[in-house]
Order: sequence, then C-alpha cells, then structure tokens
Amino acid sequence: MGPFRMDTSVSSSVPIPSATDTPAEVTRPLSPTERWYWIADQLSTLNVSARVRIEGELSTVALRRALAALQARHPLLRLAITASASGTDPRFLPTDNPIPLREVILTQSEDTRWVREVDEQELAVSIDWGSGPLARAVLITQPGHIHDLVITVAHCISDGTTLLSLLRQWVRLAAEPPAADQTVASGPVRPAVEDLFPARYRGGPGGLSDKNAADEEDPGAVQGEVGRLTADRFVPFHQRRTRLLHRFLASDALENLTLACKREGATVHGVLAAAMVSAVARDAGTPSPTHFTIGSPVSFRDELDPPPSQDEVGPYVSAVHSVVQHRPDDLWSMARSITGDIAERRQRGEHFAGASLLTDHGPAGVADSEPFVRFIEEHGPFNFFISNIGRFDFPDTLGPWQLSGAQFVGGISVVGYFAASVSTSHGQLSWNFTYIDEAISPERAERLADDSVRIALEAARLD
Repeated sequence: MGPFRMDTSVSSSVPIPSATDTPAEVTRPLSPTERWYWIADQLSTLNVSARVRIEGELSTVALRRALAALQARHPLLRLAITASASGTDPRFLPTDNPIPLREVILTQSEDTRWVREVDEQELAVSIDWGSGPLARAVLITQPGHIHDLVITVAHCISDGTTLLSLLRQWVRLAAEPPAADQTVASGPVRPAVEDLFPARYRGGPGGLSDKNAADEEDPGAVQGEVGRLTADRFVPFHQRRTRLLHRFLASDALENLTLACKREGATVHGVLAAAMVSAVARDAGTPSPTHFTIGSPVSFRDELDPPPSQDEVGPYVSAVHSVVQHRPDDLWSMARSITGDIAERRQRGEHFAGASLLTDHGPAGVADSEPFVRFIEEHGPFNFFISNIGRFDFPDTLGPWQLSGAQFVGGISVVGYFAASVSTSHGQLSWNFTYIDEAISPERAERLADDSVRIALEAARLD
C-alpha cells in the first residue's frame, strides 16, 4: 500500500487567528468523533450532500444573500480547522470566508445533471478545511426556470438530517429574506456531541477487541462464519473514491411498500436493509442459510442532554450492526429480524459505543491512522450499510416556487465498500446507492443497486 496522503496546510490567503489570539468561546479541539471524520476525509473524501429542485424564477443574488444569512445563524458554518505541524491536535477556528456558491448553467435540459455534479465533484473533492468554511453550494440552472440546489458539508459537522435542514433553511431564506441584515449568532461553539451523551454513556469504557471477542459479548451473535461484502480488489485507502447511483421509489411504489410494512410488522428501513442483504448474498452466490452483517447509522439527537433541535448543525448519528440470516424466500422474516435487532441494540446503548472506541483507540492524525483503518477494513462488524433518515418535511411550494426531490447522499471514505442513503420527501423515497470505485466495479454496483430495488418492490407486491 502506498503512503497516506496528508495535508495539514492552512491557506495563506485566509487570515485565520492562532489559538492564542482567539477567544476560548469560539474555538475548541475537535472531539474524538469529529477528529476521526476529519482524518477519514483526508484519506478519502467524506462529505455529505443534499439536493432539492426548484421550478420558478430564481435569483443568484438572493441565493448568495440567503447563504450568508444561513451562515450567520450557525457558528459551525463559520469555522475552519487547523492542526499542529505533525497533523495532530486539530481544532476549530473562526474564518470570515463566505460559503462559496458554484454555478452550472445548462443550455439544454439535463434532468439528472445534479447526480453527475454530486458524483464527480461533491463526493470526490474534499472541502478545504484549512481555509473554511466547512460547507459549499452549487446552483444548477437549465432551460424552463428549472434549478437544482446542492449543499455539501464536511461530515465532521454534519449528518443527513442536519444537511436537509440546512438546505430547507437556505431555500426559505431565499424565498423570504429577513427584513434586516441577519444578526450573526454569537456565543460558544456548539459542544462536542460526546459531551451531550446521557450521563451513563459519557466516558464509558471502550475496547478495540477482536471480532470474535466482540461477537461473544453480543447476545444476538450467531455461531459460524458471518458474510461480508467481498471487494473485487483492494484499493489503497488514500486512493478510494465514492461513486453515486441514484434510484428512487415513486409515490405509488412507496405507498405499497409502506402498507406492506404495516401488514408484515416491519419498518421501511428493515425491508430496505433486508433487500440489500439479499442482493449482496445473491451476488456472492452464497448458499443459504448464511448470515450477513449490515450497518445502520441511527440518530441519537433525541437522547442527548440537552437534545439539539432538528435545525442544529452537528454529526448526530452512529452506526449499529445487524447480523441477519439470508432467507431468499422470506424477505419479511429478514426485515422483522433487522427491525427488532436495531431496536434492541439501541436499547442497550450500542450506538454510543463507537465514541468510546474512538476516545480510547482512535488515531491522533493521518500519520498514525493505518492500524485503526486496517482493523476496520479487516475486522469491522460490517462493510456495507444503509443510512435511512425516514420522512423529512420539506415544503412543496414557497411563494411562486414548486419544490421537489429533496434528498441526501453521504460519502463512504474508508468505512466500507457499498452503501445507501435513504430519505423520503415530496412523496418520493430517494434510495441513493454509493460504492467505492474499483473495489466494486460499476457493473456490479449497478446490479447490486437494481437488485436491491427489485427485491424490495417484489416483496411489497406480495399479498
């Protein structure tokens, strides 16, 4: 494996005050979770993007003004990151740089151009954390007053719910600008998420035990080999690139699936995850019964003390893993198993365990990250996952504008090979699949994505 790529430079064109010159209330070190996301991003881009379509006349000036107002609301959107000369001890520092807005103007209609922009730019190019801010935006305009807005934020300060909230705020601020200049929200930077954990999970013990030991402690563990997604080839961590495949369920298919879930006693997340497990198992040609492990990032916003609002910026998710038996003729049994397993793991507080592991064993910087990253690669509980934030309330109209297709996409970086970002808005379930290029071939990724959708839809049509 080649050397890791490390960039600890700070742009000389942007005046970022030193830690000694900056008031303590507007700066702090990155927490273990934030630091890990920051390190992972330096190895392979780890961004989160959200998109919405607007039909109607739209002013670029109004969008820029709205971005400035959005940035004024959220201290975490007015920060850069600095680090020591060794690439360790990262900390947030304020920056005056505005959120950049890139414009793409099309001379002919291209309905899925936003997919291309997210695939080729937003998931492929890291945000310049040294200069800040940790966000950027794109306006794609095509004939007929059709526009796609995309906002991208570094994962160290954002999750999917956070990002869709920021996108919604941006659109509302553009449609209904404040009567006066937006007052900049002052005060301390938002505390690290670990500091808001329920008391029983703060500073708890974490252990980087091997996988067998971890399984022995897991009440839901199974005996024997547990399947994982096999890569076509090993891609060095610093060469990995997230690619995007956009899929969705229209309103009628979504309604059928929702009714089927109620009938079968499973969640939508459970059946989508089961469909992905089935697609992976069929792709592997594995005889049944075989168990596979799939990850599910879950939100812990409502469990924090105090709980942040839905509009609060921050990475308020953590993943749990479910071991499920592949039953090719009984997807609903798999879906119920995943639904119950996630609930039980949340009840045990497993979604808080990752922060303890990062606190105790997480790398300090890119230079010492290889053992940790290799452990995840070789012994982590899962290497494919589905992040589903459920229904997200996004307006259908704002003044003269028609809005549609709000959704998010998350990068993979070095934590797996195949993933899905799922959200439901505007009567549509957006099922965005991502994969690591070359580790999974484009043809195989297309097959996995299409099989996942087909399997879920077939199950929903069963009487």
